[in-house]
Amino acid sequence: MGVLGPRQVGKSTFLMNQWCDELDAKYITFDDFSTVNRAKNAPEQLLLGESDDQKRHLIIDEAQKIPHIFDSIKAIIDRNRCVGAFTLSGSTEFSSKSGVRESLAGRMGITRLYPMTLREISGLDFASPWVSSQLTDGNGIKAKTVETWLECGGMPVFCSLSDMDERHAIINSWLEAICYRDIKQLKDADYDSDLAYNILKTFASKPLIPLAKLASDLSTTTVTLKKHIEALEELFLIYKIPSFDNPNALSMYRVFDAGVLNCLLSGNQTIFSRTDCLNSLLINEIYAQYEYSGKQKPQLHYYRTRGGAEIDLVLKTNDRLIGIECVVNANIDTYKQRGMRSFLKNHPEATGYFIAPVSDIYKIDKNIVVIPWNFIG
Repeated sequence: MGVLGPRQVGKSTFLMNQWCDELDAKYITFDDFSTVNRAKNAPEQLLLGESDDQKRHLIIDEAQKIPHIFDSIKAIIDRNRCVGAFTLSGSTEFSSKSGVRESLAGRMGITRLYPMTLREISGLDFASPWVSSQLTDGNGIKAKTVETWLECGGMPVFCSLSDMDERHAIINSWLEAICYRDIKQLKDADYDSDLAYNILKTFASKPLIPLAKLASDLSTTTVTLKKHIEALEELFLIYKIPSFDNPNALSMYRVFDAGVLNCLLSGNQTIFSRTDCLNSLLINEIYAQYEYSGKQKPQLHYYRTRGGAEIDLVLKTNDRLIGIECVVNANIDTYKQRGMRSFLKNHPEATGYFIAPVSDIYKIDKNIVVIPWNFIG
């Protein structure tokens, strides 16, 4: 099994404090220098020795740091026909960039960890994705919890810090570790750390920007820019949100966590940045809730017409189509409804949701519903 997620999202804590006990497993990490040396020099000996010759489940944290370990695991699995012998964690996607997909294709299930959800922050048990519920109550989430998430995000190390300057200093150090070290560990690519960081800064304030313009602004080529954007996706720092109706349109890139987004914006809160933070929260909640409930991950898109009508997100599953607009004040006037009504006119089978700072759920129209912020938890 693979457990993936951004650096410091809680993978190691989960593996050491819960998964180890659950499986009576042995835990090793490639953050340890001596273990790394053993893995480089004698990977199969390390694997067999630490697992007591396959008699004990072995957890390997930050496995992507030693890509050839996956070939050794494949050889052991194929030779011994063992199922469920290893758990591997990583702070990058297990893909061709880390040399994993070729080795363990079809042999490994993947679980993704996301920043803490509203229910986790509130200490509440998880039920089911909010979009599949009856929306009859707020599920015990307090509006203040949403406000805190919009400022601090859901990353465990950061969100507990109430002092903004302290929080931003730690987030900046975290970003430097990723952009100036982790990105260089990806396979077969020469990455510019300054460029990677500047791409993140740009997406924080301009999630939808023509790549040719961005390349020009950052004095690079479009090819190099795309390579670095793909790397930032591999490192779980951004979500790629494509257009719903136009596959040839620009993709939108959202920073994965509101606390990180606020840091990239230097703490400058505007109505636009709050809306972007609410979008990051909503995307995180949707992805995490579907992942943790064992349901298939939904498709997320944005919607925009040539005439400028737009909504933030379109959620599509096998049986549901939902348009979602995030707003940061309670007044949802006719102008704000323009994008949603355009979407529903073109897709009458869909439902439209406004996520707003209101106290109670209510309907604007038969298929347009206003939902309090805290209901999405």
